Amino acid sequence: MRTSAYKGIFPSSRKRNPSRAVSAKKKTARKQSLSACSRYLLCLLWAALLLPAACTKPETKDLPPKEVVLTKATLRISTALPEERPLKPGTATKSTTQMQPEDLNMIKTLSVFQYDPEGNLVVSDHHDYTNGGRYEGVMSTILNVNLAIYDGTTVCLVANLYESEFNAIVSACPLLRDFQEYKASIPYVGLSADNLGVGTTERIYMSGYYEGNIRQGQEISVTLGRLVSNIAIGIAASPAFSGNNAIQYVEIQLMNIPTQTFVFPPEESDYLTTNIPRSEFRIENINSPTEDHSYRFYYVPGFGAFDDATACRLHITAVTASGAQRSTDVYLGNDAPDEADRSYSIYRNCNYTFNLRLVPRAKATFGDSGIPDATSPADGIASPFPTAIPGQECVIGL
Repeated sequence: MRTSAYKGIFPSSRKRNPSRAVSAKKKTARKQSLSACSRYLLCLLWAALLLPAACTKPETKDLPPKEVVLTKATLRISTALPEERPLKPGTATKSTTQMQPEDLNMIKTLSVFQYDPEGNLVVSDHHDYTNGGRYEGVMSTILNVNLAIYDGTTVCLVANLYESEFNAIVSACPLLRDFQEYKASIPYVGLSADNLGVGTTERIYMSGYYEGNIRQGQEISVTLGRLVSNIAIGIAASPAFSGNNAIQYVEIQLMNIPTQTFVFPPEESDYLTTNIPRSEFRIENINSPTEDHSYRFYYVPGFGAFDDATACRLHITAVTASGAQRSTDVYLGNDAPDEADRSYSIYRNCNYTFNLRLVPRAKATFGDSGIPDATSPADGIASPFPTAIPGQECVIGL
């Protein structure tokens, strides 16, 4: 009985007479009482041991991941021709410094990244079309690759990554959103701590992607586009520069150039919240400029720019026969000066041509610094720091 047991555990406070004899019957009753007490103690002990287990949430093992079913898919890969930003009629853009299409659009390696409908990386693969550098690569290809069967999957392709760069993306981009935010550094030739070299790259990254379903034996066509654009800067000088004011040579430097770009095709608005490091190309000379444009070519990653602070900027310094220096800056943009919310963005996989004509600044005065008086009007422009746009000649007063 629970009451008896309780009394056995906590005896009555009444004092027992030590001189009183204890009968055998009472001894037996006491043993029975102690036996009941022992049983109750044992029950309490088991209850104490089992209570934490009863109150603890049972451990649950993670469900095994859903089995990925692979199929041999066929990827038909081609490269997109760059979009031509309009040229000034009758101008030529040939130069020994311009990279040829076989350099610009050659697929040397191809990296494949597949993400499932939840955005998890499920397949990654890397292919070398140069056989370790023995061949130049291919302009287009058909690739048989294992892809996972899914509805609503995303397959991303990137050309011309080194295997170490491919491995870096696999480690850094386990999720699709990581891949969409991943930025690659442009491998410029002559890159140094001071500048980005002369504006050519050792490799041209290209990318493309497919969104949709993967079925057994699926065939997919993907077009790759360059992550960079070709910018041609044409410099011509007016014959009005004569005598001691004749221009001996012009120094140009393209500045405020992003050193990285998104691998996955971004939205222009993505750049509003992204901080990308910037630098400039090395200074180049154009000797004895004439009325015909002399061109220099640069490869610039696509990027979004919404004001002149984030725009590409060309710094121009003309050195005359007398040794005087005349300098100004020119912003590179897409829209006419009077257009609202004008864009200074450089869109990827495009060919841009900016034609600039240098003319004497009307009534300009030059101090010891050689910089024109900012209040002096330039011939044909209203600002000493104009914006050049593709397809229109920009007149620069010096």
